[in-house]
Amino acid sequence: IEYGNGEFSYTANGDIAGIQIEVKGEYSITENKLPEGWKLKYSEGTILLFSIDGSSLDNNTLFKYIGDIEVESAIVADWHGSGIAVSMVQKPCEYVLDLAYPNPFNPATTLNFTIPIDSEVSLTIYNMQGREVSSLISGNVKAGYHFAVWNANNQASGVYFVKMIAGEYISTQKLMLVK
Repeated sequence: IEYGNGEFSYTANGDIAGIQIEVKGEYSITENKLPEGWKLKYSEGTILLFSIDGSSLDNNTLFKYIGDIEVESAIVADWHGSGIAVSMVQKPCEYVLDLAYPNPFNPATTLNFTIPIDSEVSLTIYNMQGREVSSLISGNVKAGYHFAVWNANNQASGVYFVKMIAGEYISTQKLMLVK
C-alpha cells in the first residue's frame, strides 16, 4: 500500500477480502475509488475496505483524501481468514535533494533524494569549471525515496557540484572531495 499526496493505492499479490488501516491525523476521505462490490467505511482512527461480493481488488487507487494521515498499522486478509504480509510506503510530498553525506568525503558520498511523482530525473556532478564529470542518474525515476552514490576515486581533490533536475525542480549543492 502506498499513500501520500492525497491518495492511497494498492498493488495486489493475491485475492484480498479486506484491508484494515489504523491511522491518526486530521483527514477527510473525499473520493472512493474502489471497484464495484467493495465498500469503504471509516471512523476515528480506522479505515476499512472490504469486498461484499467476492470480487477482486484492482491494482490502483483505493481512495483519495485531504489532510494529514499517519498510518500506524495495516492488516490485509484473504478469503480464508489468513493474514497477508503488507508493506506501507509513504510517498514523498515534494522534490528534495538532501545534503550529501558525508561531505567533505573520500572517496564516495551518498546523495538521497525524493520524488513525489514518476519523473524524468537528471543527477549530474560538475567540476569547478562547469564541466560534467559524472552522470549518476538520467532517466525516468518512480515516485519515492531514492539514493545515488558518487565514487570520486578517479577525481582530483577539490570542490564539485551536484545538480538535480526533476520536472520544474532544480537543486544544486557543493561537494568537497578531500584525498
